[in-house]
Amino acid sequence: MWYVVRTITGQEDKLLTSISRVLNGADYERCFVIRREGVWRIEGTYRTYVRPAFPSYVFVETATPEEFFLSLKRVPRLSRLLRNDCEFWTVSAEEQALLERMTAGGGDLIRRSPVWLDAGDNIVRAGGALAEFTDRIVRKRLRKRCVVVEIPFLGGMRRVEMGIRIAGRESGEIKEEGRQEPAEHFCETGTDKRGRK
Repeated sequence: MWYVVRTITGQEDKLLTSISRVLNGADYERCFVIRREGVWRIEGTYRTYVRPAFPSYVFVETATPEEFFLSLKRVPRLSRLLRNDCEFWTVSAEEQALLERMTAGGGDLIRRSPVWLDAGDNIVRAGGALAEFTDRIVRKRLRKRCVVVEIPFLGGMRRVEMGIRIAGRESGEIKEEGRQEPAEHFCETGTDKRGRK
């Protein structure tokens, strides 16, 4: 079963290192951060980056949560286990199955999904991790190459950003990534057709 350890946003990797160093695999099977893939556009090219999909949350897979919690007290004051009325917050079986589908079979990375758009820039179909979540999209940012989906998480609804890549249009054409002025608008002397510099 999956449980959640909460830490300071941006300190997820430090917590993973501390848990593996101090506990060394005792009382847990796997400790991980679910990450998402995205892109930045820098000087006209897209560069891939990876960030936590759930900032400040570290997931732990364990069959003995009580022993793990007692062992976690030996880790420096970087974390606290989410609890409700002295009980552990667990990721429910349905939420765990949903997260495993998003990460393509229980991995730790939500990859960018290919999407196809119609003439009005609406997503008409998607592949990859986003394929079954198109009805849960609450925001799309095509220029930033991401969408926000709303999923159930820890008893409530949580918005998660997912990376996309535009695979094409329903008309069959591929979207241009950048527009340039046609070459015939400029002549050899550095002026345009009207003689302006």
